[in-house]
Amino acid sequence: MISVWIFLVIGAVWYLTFYFTYGKFLQNKVVGAEEKRLTPAHKNFDGIDYVPANKYILYGHHVGAIAGTGPIIGPTLAMAWGWLPALLWILIANAILGAVHDYLALMASVRYEGKTIATVTGNVISNRAKYIFLWFILFSLILIIAAFIIFDVSIFMLRPQVATAILIFMPIAIFVGVLIYKFNFALKYALIVGLLLILVAIWVGYNVPLVITDYNTWVTILLIYGWLAGWLPLWYLLQPRDFLNVYIMWGGIILGAIALIISFASFQIPALTSYTQPLVGYKPSPIWPVIVLVIACGALSGFHSLVASGLLQGN
Repeated sequence: MISVWIFLVIGAVWYLTFYFTYGKFLQNKVVGAEEKRLTPAHKNFDGIDYVPANKYILYGHHVGAIAGTGPIIGPTLAMAWGWLPALLWILIANAILGAVHDYLALMASVRYEGKTIATVTGNVISNRAKYIFLWFILFSLILIIAAFIIFDVSIFMLRPQVATAILIFMPIAIFVGVLIYKFNFALKYALIVGLLLILVAIWVGYNVPLVITDYNTWVTILLIYGWLAGWLPLWYLLQPRDFLNVYIMWGGIILGAIALIISFASFQIPALTSYTQPLVGYKPSPIWPVIVLVIACGALSGFHSLVASGLLQGN
């Protein structure tokens, strides 16, 4: 039995090594990033779509947008083949491919006035490529939204306490965004206020669960929320939402890691079960290339090029 904490150490060393070597090479030699260059948020400031963000808010926004439900569901499903294939693919693909993909998409957008990757494609290749890409993005987003709605509705119907907490959390995020951007509230105090209010939302959720048994009602609510979130300026909802979310996420990760280290826990499933598992559509699914599709956001996902581009609002 192999203790989990050993892999926590290996993972930390692995990512730090690539960050300070390969990552710095990409930043300095490939992209040629310079701090003195103004980002589109500064050059094109309009108070709506182009708004400079504090670096911690920007970090939380990107991490919260990319490290959402996908990196949780995908690796969990991949455990059907055993823990070793999933772990290897995440470590290797994320460092060599995924992080590179996301960073270069982000920097390409910075160099093209904060436009989406589709617009960048049109400028670099051709208008025809741009419109082909836009159609691909449309159908991809329909699939992604459908997948996340199915997952979220299932959670809300199974755990109505979560539904209450989440619905309260959204106005909390708006409140924190207004505090920061409109009233120039100190970031650390806005964070404290936001986290305390989230604790209240969780308490209310456990005591006043929102029970809605109709599946289509939940789908409608989530579609309306998605439309509003896409329509409102980023600084108003999505940025403060992700800024608060990322601290919850890191808190959970840190507490989980501490618990694993203290308990000297070991893997309870085999390193490799078999090369084929009835995973996708309950049909025999081989490790390769299906593991790439199943884990996706946990290692490498084309969706991240949309998150990284057009959502800059950077320093």
